[in-house]
Amino acid sequence: MNEEPSTADRIQLHIPTELQDEIDVIAKKHQREAATSADLDDNQKRWLVVGICLHSVISPALRKYVDSVLTVLLNELTHKNNIDTQIYQTHLRTYPPNGAFLNYDAVNNNKPNFGKNNSKYDYTIKIAVDLSKLFLQTHMAHYTGFDETCDSSALLGLILNIVKFDLIVQSDADDIRRHIRNPWAHCNFAEWDAMKYSSSFQLMKKLVTDLKLILNEETIIIEEMEKWEINGQRFLSGTIHGLQLGNELRQQTHVLAVYAKLVATEADDNCMRVKNELDKFEINILEKIVQLDKNMKTGFLEIDKVSKTVVHLLKTFVNYFTGTIVSEVQHPMKKKCVYQSENRYVDMHRSFTT
Repeated sequence: MNEEPSTADRIQLHIPTELQDEIDVIAKKHQREAATSADLDDNQKRWLVVGICLHSVISPALRKYVDSVLTVLLNELTHKNNIDTQIYQTHLRTYPPNGAFLNYDAVNNNKPNFGKNNSKYDYTIKIAVDLSKLFLQTHMAHYTGFDETCDSSALLGLILNIVKFDLIVQSDADDIRRHIRNPWAHCNFAEWDAMKYSSSFQLMKKLVTDLKLILNEETIIIEEMEKWEINGQRFLSGTIHGLQLGNELRQQTHVLAVYAKLVATEADDNCMRVKNELDKFEINILEKIVQLDKNMKTGFLEIDKVSKTVVHLLKTFVNYFTGTIVSEVQHPMKKKCVYQSENRYVDMHRSFTT
């Protein structure tokens, strides 16, 4: 007869195979390297969680929204100003509604190819992505599409610089840039207290609501933010959920760190500091995941020991009880009693071990 799985084995089944494999790899590496990182304090955790939401939840929603608005604007400027075929002498220099200067340096490889020789620039604008770059400073317009290369700074800047966007959304974008994005980029952990953490999520939720997305999309985004808001600081909760959340937190931290590395330069102190902090946080989280996994397995082994002891006592008791009846009377009715007792034991054993 096959041996029933232990408590640890049965609970282990709930941990995804890919996650467990990754934890095992981390654990082996962790055994070879002494831990040097200090625990993250609450302010650092809040800073990290808000950064994840800004980068992985808010930015994707804004990309889709900005793309839709810029596509409409491109069609308007194509029909009214022939922006798709314009040349140097007649190109659109300012945005008609508010007279904003249009920057052609970052489109069509103009700056790299021609430097300051504007007369040789290619002024044709045929896609919404290129149109968007006209409204930003050159160093902010290195993205290749409304995708992961287009970050929150560029997205918020577009919403604020183009009057085509709804005034309420522009107000929300300004609040998020001033109260969340810019402070986050400066890595001043002292200001990320519970009040700022709560107000940051309120501002991000308001923006999502004011985007007037399809109800299902809005619900999914809000739920994702609420998941991080509630559980983001509990990823070391000592449960399987905490282990999975910890791994997701580590993955999102790595995504943030990779992005910061792509945009960071030695001259950009803020980006470099963000990258360095995220690198340290990722190591810290890796160590916590390994320790959490170790603690869980130790706990499960203790449960198994107690379970086996109790089951052994129950079995001994039932065997003694049924053996006494068999030895004293062999009447068919007594055999039925023994059979019923054995069934009760089996039921007790199953209920205890499941």
